[in-house]
This record gives sequence, C-alpha cells and structure tokens, in this order.
Amino acid sequence: MIVTVTEDHFKKEAFEWLAPRAYLGGFDEDFSYIAFCEDGKILGVLLFSDYDGHNIFVHLAIDDPRCCQRRYIKLMFDYCFNQAKVNRMTALCVNGYTRNEKLLGKTGFTKEGVVRKFFKKGNEYKDAALYGMLKEECTWV
Repeated sequence: MIVTVTEDHFKKEAFEWLAPRAYLGGFDEDFSYIAFCEDGKILGVLLFSDYDGHNIFVHLAIDDPRCCQRRYIKLMFDYCFNQAKVNRMTALCVNGYTRNEKLLGKTGFTKEGVVRKFFKKGNEYKDAALYGMLKEECTWV
C-alpha cells in the first residue's frame, strides 16, 4: 500500500531521490514535499519550491504509475491552492518529452510556451516546456 510522507525527518531523503530525476537547479532547503512510499521504498516525490505568495513551482518524478491516482493528484492541488493559498502553479519539463507533457495536460495544466536552452544535461542544453495552472482553472479542488 502506498503511503504519503511529509515529515521533516524524511525531507533530505526525498530530495536526494528526486534530484537526479528532475531538474532542480540551485536549490536550498526551503521547500515542501510529498513523497509516495511503499514498504520503505520511495516510488515518487512531488516537491514544491520558490513559493512567493502568488506562485509555486512543482517538480515531480515517479517510478510507479500508481502515484498518479486521482487521490494523489488531488493532494497536490489541495496543498498548493488551499493550504499554500497560491493563485498559480508552474511546472517545467523537457520540451517534447511527451510522457510528462501528456500528464501535465491531462491534469489541467496549460502549455504557456518554451524556454530555450533551459536545462543542461552534461554538455547539452535542452529546451523547457513551461506549464501553468491558475486557481480558477483547477477542477481538482
């Protein structure tokens, strides 16, 4: 059974699991997260960063598609729009990575543009697809 973890003592482990799977850039410890675990193993992590009172950035990596159940997606939107009280959520993914772009689109995010040469992997630069969702557009909460 998948359980969600948000306690401070697990924060470092969740970050270290997510970091090689998602572009996090220069990061400090000022973030919130929801980890999805089963039998002590991390299956996915949602990380929320750069909260400014209006917007919050969402980073996600999953190793198990069961982490995409409606109840877990609702947790993300509830946290951002009801608890953090933001008016906007922002997500970035590698432009053209259809798996991520499909997930973002199906959950209601709108593709707002492309940020050229945003991600750097090794010696190669990749464009980022910029996605956003406004509170009034969210049908999850």
